[in-house]
Amino acid sequence: MEEKIEKLLSLVKNPARYLGREINVVVKEEVGVKVALGYPDIYEVGMSSLGIRILYGILNERKDCKCERFFLPWIDFEEIMKKENIPLFSLETKTPLSSFDIIGISLSSELNYTNFLNVLYLSRIPIFSEERKNGHPIIMVGGNCSFNPLPLSPFVDVFVVGEGEEVINEIINVVKENKGNRYKILENLNKIDSVYVPLFKKREAKKAMVKNFNEAYFPVKYLIPLTEIIHDRISIEIMRGCGQGCKFCQAGSCWKPVRIREADKILKIAKDTYKNTGYEEISLLSFSAGDHPQIEEIIFKLVEEFKNKKVSISFPSLRIDTFSFQLALKIKEIKKTNLTFAPETSESLRRKIGKNISDADLINLVSQAKKSNYRHIKLYFMIGLPEETEKEIKDVIKLIKEISKIIYVNASFNTFIPKPHTFFQNERFISKEEYEEKRGIITEELKRDKYVKFNFHPYEASCVECFLGRGDEKIAKVIYNVWKKGAKFENWKEFFDFSRWIESFEEEKISMKEYLGTLNPPYVWNFIKV
Repeated sequence: MEEKIEKLLSLVKNPARYLGREINVVVKEEVGVKVALGYPDIYEVGMSSLGIRILYGILNERKDCKCERFFLPWIDFEEIMKKENIPLFSLETKTPLSSFDIIGISLSSELNYTNFLNVLYLSRIPIFSEERKNGHPIIMVGGNCSFNPLPLSPFVDVFVVGEGEEVINEIINVVKENKGNRYKILENLNKIDSVYVPLFKKREAKKAMVKNFNEAYFPVKYLIPLTEIIHDRISIEIMRGCGQGCKFCQAGSCWKPVRIREADKILKIAKDTYKNTGYEEISLLSFSAGDHPQIEEIIFKLVEEFKNKKVSISFPSLRIDTFSFQLALKIKEIKKTNLTFAPETSESLRRKIGKNISDADLINLVSQAKKSNYRHIKLYFMIGLPEETEKEIKDVIKLIKEISKIIYVNASFNTFIPKPHTFFQNERFISKEEYEEKRGIITEELKRDKYVKFNFHPYEASCVECFLGRGDEKIAKVIYNVWKKGAKFENWKEFFDFSRWIESFEEEKISMKEYLGTLNPPYVWNFIKV
């Protein structure tokens, strides 16, 4: 099949997405357990996931396991695959996914649920778990979406709750010991605390967590793509979890507690990975890098090590309230990184949601940023928070205007989504009419300010994230119906079509409002313990 695929790649926009053969790729002969690991989006998106790289490395270090990768084809190649009768395949050996023992999929966004079904369809694997037999792969899902597995439970064999690297070896051992007996595999996987198998509906699944993060595995034999990807650099996670305690934030609720990598360990990882790749940029990842207790030591050591190698040190973003501008001034070698802050709302409401910084403090920090030669700041806000009134909206506008007198502002507005396991999990999602009213006030006040750019995340996309995030098993029928209507790549604006969701709810005789209104406990996701 490999020769047939390669002949067809001249017909597609970016053939490198499907080649494999990257530097540091692992290709093994047939061994005990075969795992296909992937992300339900195109190569450039999926290969930017550090989690995929970590699991790929752990699995391929085992002598009794081989792990290969897959991603969704873009529209052009999907059509060719259907026409030429080619199933979805792994990158390393072009093996059909249906030939693997496990298909592991990382799901971080509800907008990828239809893509997940498309993975199964293109792999020629039954969409519904109950239709799979011995010989079909175990369909395993992890990532943020496992914190409420119910909407996808008719399609998924196994959910891994929490940090996959903590439990992946135990999972492989179970599959190896029971290979060939699907029921026995599922029965024994269900005994693992952090695994949820919908077939058995156990009463409780506990989040897996890496306790000693300093010694956690890192893939120093970093895969180097043959085409540009979104995060085309060495990415090192320096801290896991967030100590900010924001009441709306699922990441803060579900990935706690805060754990750090020590400065010397980070330096060693950076040196080893650079040796294996030659990348010219190292990015330090965490929810809030400035909160790391050794952040100054980390930066000084990395800059000292790499300044003569012309390797820049960067952050995906810097929170203005946690970073030392004096440090930035001292270290001119550090790559200029976009400054960001998420005030979220007005000062009065900000304190109620767990963010304790005043407008005056924020304006003072922006003034320091300008003195440190920063010229732009990205600000993130939410509309529709509990207790929000028109006064809060106008206070936000006032804050943006004050900051724009100092430096250029790029403001992004998202609609508040009440997420499972957060303090606000029971709150309602605002109506389209309320959203339009709030958006209109903001637009009218800011549209003539030449020092401010602003945008709004589409309300309908947030609405889908809300009802899928809070959904139960009934909503699986809606997801399936939407996919059957052609939905895919819904994270891409050009492919998102909300009318499919409206039609599917109506056809299944399920009320969308049931999932968008105020909820009363007990919540359907309470059996997942974070």
